[in-house]
Amino acid sequence: MFRLLLIQLLALCISVSVAAAGKPTKIRLTNGEWAPYQSENLPEYGAASELVTKAFEAVGIEVEYGFFPWNRAMMLVERGAWDGTFMWVLTPERERLYLPSDPLFTLREVVFFSHDNPVAAQKAEDLTGKVMGALDSSAFGRQFTTLVENDSIIVARVPNNQQLFQMLAMGRVDFVPELETSGYDAVREHLTEDQRKRISHLESLTYPWSYHLLISRQTEDGPYFVDAFNRGMAIIRANGEFERIIGSYIRPKPIN
Repeated sequence: MFRLLLIQLLALCISVSVAAAGKPTKIRLTNGEWAPYQSENLPEYGAASELVTKAFEAVGIEVEYGFFPWNRAMMLVERGAWDGTFMWVLTPERERLYLPSDPLFTLREVVFFSHDNPVAAQKAEDLTGKVMGALDSSAFGRQFTTLVENDSIIVARVPNNQQLFQMLAMGRVDFVPELETSGYDAVREHLTEDQRKRISHLESLTYPWSYHLLISRQTEDGPYFVDAFNRGMAIIRANGEFERIIGSYIRPKPIN
């Protein structure tokens, strides 16, 4: 109890000192549709949005969200029209364009398929000749990059997980690399009971992804925002808010 009160007092002191030092007390972040982590239609705009809100709140910074298609969400931040965006995995190109935070958390990517069109693979090359489904601007499927670049695998991109998993269920794509957590959430939410029973994933092709807040390099206070966010995350990990907000969303749930 004493430790929790001490953490709360520290957060209050940080908030007061931020305002006194003339540092920015508001940040504008682009957001998008990726339930259950991010959505304009979810309470607190989704679990990841609430996590980001609470981390910045812990260091005296208010968050304003704007919801956009993912491609535009990134472009607006790249140009400096908005301060930052989340949740994104790091790629060399993104590290060049943005200032990344420390990881929020790490999730496991798996390869989904339908038993109506079963696939078996021990390595990426075993899926040569297949059609892969993916989200716009998504980095999922990095292990298939070389095969995609030489046209050994064709990619069909769509804007959201509803369309992505409906295409998989209807046989329009052969496989989908997606997070085990959000993938099965999409299966439960958007597919019929009969379709859900036919969706599974390969344990042989998995990939760990760490997720980050990305701040525009065009934003004058960019380094300050990254440092403040990292400090805020440390505070909410210590006081239990992190586990309360995101704990159940970073562990896969049974499909039935």
